[in-house]
Amino acid sequence: MSYSDAVKNKMEDSGAEPGDRVEITTKDRKHVGVLMPASGGSEDVVVLKLDGGYNIGIDINGIVGVKRLPWKEEELQDGAVEGVPGTEVEGMPEVSVLMAGGTIASRVDYRTGAVKASVGEEELIGSNPELAEVASLETRVIMNTLSENMSSSDWVKIAGEVKKEIDKGKDGVVVAHGTDTMGYSSAALSFMLEDLSVPVVLVGSQRSSDRGSSDSNQNLVCAVRAATSDIAEVMVCMHGTTSDNFCYLHSGTKVRKMHTSRRDAFRTVNGRPYAKVDWETRELETVREDYRRKDEDRETKLRDGFCKDVALVKVYPGMDHSALESHLEGTKGVVIEGTGLGHVPIKNEEIRNVLEEYIDRDNIVFMTSQCLYGRVNMNVYETGVDLVDIGVIGNLHDMLPETAYVKLGWLLGNYDKEEARELMLENMRGEISERTEHKDLVKWEDEF
Repeated sequence: MSYSDAVKNKMEDSGAEPGDRVEITTKDRKHVGVLMPASGGSEDVVVLKLDGGYNIGIDINGIVGVKRLPWKEEELQDGAVEGVPGTEVEGMPEVSVLMAGGTIASRVDYRTGAVKASVGEEELIGSNPELAEVASLETRVIMNTLSENMSSSDWVKIAGEVKKEIDKGKDGVVVAHGTDTMGYSSAALSFMLEDLSVPVVLVGSQRSSDRGSSDSNQNLVCAVRAATSDIAEVMVCMHGTTSDNFCYLHSGTKVRKMHTSRRDAFRTVNGRPYAKVDWETRELETVREDYRRKDEDRETKLRDGFCKDVALVKVYPGMDHSALESHLEGTKGVVIEGTGLGHVPIKNEEIRNVLEEYIDRDNIVFMTSQCLYGRVNMNVYETGVDLVDIGVIGNLHDMLPETAYVKLGWLLGNYDKEEARELMLENMRGEISERTEHKDLVKWEDEF
């Protein structure tokens, strides 16, 4: 959506365009900040990003005057995306930003006050001028979906669009995505993009960009920086702490959103992030070295088959066999979020019978743990031993339930059942750790 002719005329009188620093005078006061593209809420509302970080909307009818202000000299660079200093600089790494939706691709509707998915590519660049310091960008919208509405068909589409950018010779690809199911999507891309040759970075935000406490700007800039690195993995880039100091680059198959609203909600489970990106210096510091190095001569392959006939089932006290049966109906495989070391209440004979009959029909049952940290170990208690005896697989691994769910669907979409059963137990994309560190991994970053 663009501004109305009335707004454009008023801006033209001052020479101001989106991305410029301006002073807007109303009947009551003066406002200084960066002129933003139209928000999509009303074409007669001018959107201004104040120096404090908040966005405000100013009705055109209340504007007395507009004055274009110069940028600080150190902020000026050659090249631009209409009015945004330095978004294209010759010789810089070339990164594609694919916008898939979520809070990071949302803006406030200044007519209703609601946050909605509506940002376009020009607006994304215009509101994050720091990107000019990091890479030469090409951006496009591939979908505009809040992540709770994502499905496997969306993962397939995103993987295909990423592959297109890699084939165009980009140095890296960033996918702007909602946070709620970003761990599922990052796992899907990890499996669908084989022999990855360049970095692929998913990024989101917990708070929309109109808020002074928004994490979107730092996360996006750090993600673009990560896309210029030599870490040719699928990663998730999000705030490392509640402060604006650095972002972590998490493995796409080991990452989990651990808090509903904190800016540092994401954690690498049963392992360590690949790296951290300093917000002030943009320097990237690797935390581990067991990653695939960038190699543009290596051909990235797209293997995007996905079987939708899989289920993810959580075990709970008092679970009835009919609840389990309803989840299994029509499926070829199921991932169970078991209790503790990987348990299901099979002293309930009806539940045991449901699992036995399902496995006897050549279907796959894979065990994970609700505990997240630690490994499944069905050798310790009688229940676990019995589950192994009836054919439940997954013993001694530490895969996240959502990663296991995505992996099983991907395997059944590309291999026969016997191969899928065997490959579920193999570490294909870093989803299974060789060993589990017995420490408080939620707080391990205190060491750095």
